[in-house]
Amino acid sequence: MAFVRTDVTAVKFHQDFIFTGIGSYTNIYSKASLKYVQSVNTLQGQKIYGFMPSKCGKQILCFGGKQFTVLSFCDPSRERGDICSRLFTSVVCEDWLHSGIWMDDDKVALLTAHNTIQFWEISSQTLLSQHKRKDNSILYSGLLVPLQDEVLVLAGTVFSEVIIHCCSEAEPLQHLKGHRGVIFSISCDPQKEIIVTTSDDRSLRIWSPNTVSKHKINTKEYWQHTEMLCKYELYGHLARVMRSCISNNMVVSVGEDGAICFWDFNGRPLKKNLAHQNSCIWAVDADNDSLVTGGGDCGIMVHPFPMVDVSQNYTLERNAEVKKVVFTARRNIVMMTDNCIVYCVEEKDKLEYRLHHTSTYKLLSMSLCRQIIAVSDMDGNLDVFIENCKEDCLQNIIKTKLEFGKILSMHWGDNRHLIFCSQSGEINVVAKGNEVEKICSYTLPVCKERWLTAAAIDAKNNMTILGDRCGNIHIYIKGEKDPVNTFRKVHGRYGPTSINIKDNEIISTGRDGTIRYFVIRNSKVKYMSSKCLEFQWVEKFLDRDENIICGFQKRDFVVYDIRNSNKMLEVPCGGGHRSWDAVRQKDKVNDKYEELIKLIYIKNSDVNIVGFQLSKIVSRNVVNGSHSKEINCLQCCTSGLDPSKMFYVSGGEDTTLRVSHLDSRMEFLDRVVYKHLSNIRALKLYKLKHEKVLVISAGGRAQICVNIINFEKKQDKIKVVFEEVLGYQMKGTDKEKKGNQNWRNCSIDFDPETRVMDIEIIQTDDNNFIVFVGCSDAYLRIYNLNIDENAEFKLINEVKYHKTCILKTHCIQFENKAILVTCTTRGDTALWDTSKLNNDNFLPFYTTTTNKSGINSITSKLLSNGNILVATGGDDNTIHLILINIQPNLTSANLTSSFHMDSLHSSQITGLCFAEEYLVSASVDQRVSLLKWKVEEVILCEFVSQTFCDVADVQGMELMEGDSETIKVCVFGKGMEVTELKKPS
Repeated sequence: MAFVRTDVTAVKFHQDFIFTGIGSYTNIYSKASLKYVQSVNTLQGQKIYGFMPSKCGKQILCFGGKQFTVLSFCDPSRERGDICSRLFTSVVCEDWLHSGIWMDDDKVALLTAHNTIQFWEISSQTLLSQHKRKDNSILYSGLLVPLQDEVLVLAGTVFSEVIIHCCSEAEPLQHLKGHRGVIFSISCDPQKEIIVTTSDDRSLRIWSPNTVSKHKINTKEYWQHTEMLCKYELYGHLARVMRSCISNNMVVSVGEDGAICFWDFNGRPLKKNLAHQNSCIWAVDADNDSLVTGGGDCGIMVHPFPMVDVSQNYTLERNAEVKKVVFTARRNIVMMTDNCIVYCVEEKDKLEYRLHHTSTYKLLSMSLCRQIIAVSDMDGNLDVFIENCKEDCLQNIIKTKLEFGKILSMHWGDNRHLIFCSQSGEINVVAKGNEVEKICSYTLPVCKERWLTAAAIDAKNNMTILGDRCGNIHIYIKGEKDPVNTFRKVHGRYGPTSINIKDNEIISTGRDGTIRYFVIRNSKVKYMSSKCLEFQWVEKFLDRDENIICGFQKRDFVVYDIRNSNKMLEVPCGGGHRSWDAVRQKDKVNDKYEELIKLIYIKNSDVNIVGFQLSKIVSRNVVNGSHSKEINCLQCCTSGLDPSKMFYVSGGEDTTLRVSHLDSRMEFLDRVVYKHLSNIRALKLYKLKHEKVLVISAGGRAQICVNIINFEKKQDKIKVVFEEVLGYQMKGTDKEKKGNQNWRNCSIDFDPETRVMDIEIIQTDDNNFIVFVGCSDAYLRIYNLNIDENAEFKLINEVKYHKTCILKTHCIQFENKAILVTCTTRGDTALWDTSKLNNDNFLPFYTTTTNKSGINSITSKLLSNGNILVATGGDDNTIHLILINIQPNLTSANLTSSFHMDSLHSSQITGLCFAEEYLVSASVDQRVSLLKWKVEEVILCEFVSQTFCDVADVQGMELMEGDSETIKVCVFGKGMEVTELKKPS
């Protein structure tokens, strides 16, 4: 069975399941658990665009492209346990299909793209009749509505109007005019007497009658005599509105901008969500409880409907003296005023504790366990309160004065240690017991604003990690005054907002919109990677798994799900420049334990509390999203920890580099590990020692990034740890290009249009590599890469031999040397001796022209007697095979035989790979072909088989594995598909 990840073009709630159309496959998921249930190969080479359950509910009509078929629910007593099976091979019609309905249990009606209604008998798959309209303009959308002994047609035309007609009438019943673009979708709810249309003009319109009709709505007379008027013209999307649906009490529209807009029937906007990584949302459906959407990021999501009473929002107190607010472990609230601490029990009873401090500027810090509160002022007066577990009250366990000078910041390092920063950068760590005991002191390096913004203590490794106001993170070891290591300016000019330590991993957040990951190895801290979020002010994590994070986006408080790249919550509170606190907790709601997020903040001297029940506001992923645009490059790798598990490393037009794999439950796990400045066009993996893989990615803005993937086994699971090595830009004004030079000595080579088209690497020793870079400006650039602690990427040579863009680079191991092959947009293929790359006159030793135009794919096979078989495919839709005889020491080469085949594909060939005596090709026409070759005196090649893949805009193909019976390949483009090709018996 093929594994397909591409645009989700159809979704449907039916009974206890969610039916989804992914390419030509129907994937079925449980509505209750959202788990994968079954996959059915439904259509042949066509995307599924619609599901229509029969009146009895036991059969489902599936249609898309020019095909349709029927899925039937299986007998539950069957041993195999399948939910559905296909009744018959899909029927091919003469025209594209837009809509379908059931007339009875054995008869369906279909609407075609030329406004023709066809009636088919299901049992025999025969066409009973068809009704062609005189006004057979091309339809962009359509909807069939059953009437009494009749079918109503709502036809959305290219002329910005909807034509309403039925089979028995020669003339249209009425026209719905008003849109200023083509009609993309039509929804109708006869019971509510509502029609909703969406259009290319970025609007949706709600149509309903202006008068009460004497006729029933399921009769032809109703539509003849009742005029449908546009009641509301609605604008909420920033791009084309693709689909809509009508639920019990609202209208939902989805668009090309990745937005889901909820409207009431009076045209008022209720809510707007952004989903599917802002990619186009192709499909939507609703039932009584929730909404399901399918997007262009290959993801499927279930959303709750917006509810009026979803949040508990109220003002706890109006008091201008309240300066700080925090939540405690027992879900109570602590407020600090100028002179006292106020402890609010269950937001009702209040207990006051006086503070006898001499300075008006006070610091309040809550411990990690949320049971201990420390309050200090600038003069060193310190009070420590602990929340009583048995009684709802605070105990003042410490009351002292510290002789540390003027205190500028105070943080809990853990649940026992307080860290103070005084003037002149003096850091003092004290331990909380019956009294305060000074443990150690450090010196903060000189910076513009010399105090701390975040701190943490790692008792296991005897480390203290401090973040200062200038964005630096310092690592201290007990007994040494100065930091043993400093990571400079990792979090912008406001400094880190939080530092967390877990399992030898340090995670820091900052107001520069990033999360930074560090690892502790052999008592040393090493920077690994970073993650950029959608909002600038990233504050802290709300869960122990470091997955749910909160912060601020302009004036809104934001809660974000990192794993699913989904914004869970937005609260307009005025921004983060105020005292606030947020917690995630479980509480009993209607006899069930529900997950809640509570926010407390001060605004206009009011203490406000907002609580949210996550099950009513948070969307859930049925299938995790992946690349939101085309995948340009993909390579597979395995780990020695579990050779059966395949990992896919991919880069795409959405600028993200991702590592993904398929688990045993058919769940696709995808993780963004790096983000480029522009699109990623080229990718190369190289296996290193100790379960490490070197990843070099490159693309637009002349950018090359070097990273390492580490595979680690934890609790019978393989964990992917990503390590950033270096980033390099060949051209531009960016600071990465300047390196350590100052502006006086830095020469700027400004050409932002240069793109890296392909890369190839060869290893010279353990940590040194040669990287060949083919560029759009026709230059072949050669770099030396060193991946030691002080990683270096240095230009060795720059050659302009070709006259046009270099599309492909490819290395062939010949005897003890490496031959580099470069291919261009003119169809030229050149062979280079890489042992002479340091020569000033570095030129290819052999050049030939294979294709008539650009070469998009190349593969090679080393044969005996110095022969190399090279296959190329390109824009001329032709596969070329050339046999080259290489002379010893690479002095020269001869073309001994050639072969070409131009009848396999009707579009550009973008993927080629050799698998023993077979050659596999993939093309933009979505065909994957299997050929068998052999070399006698000449090259002989014959066609074996061809299959269709569901991935559109195919960009390439990767050979995964092969055995005696099959060849497994991964085709990628707008999505990815793993398919098996059977060898002939």
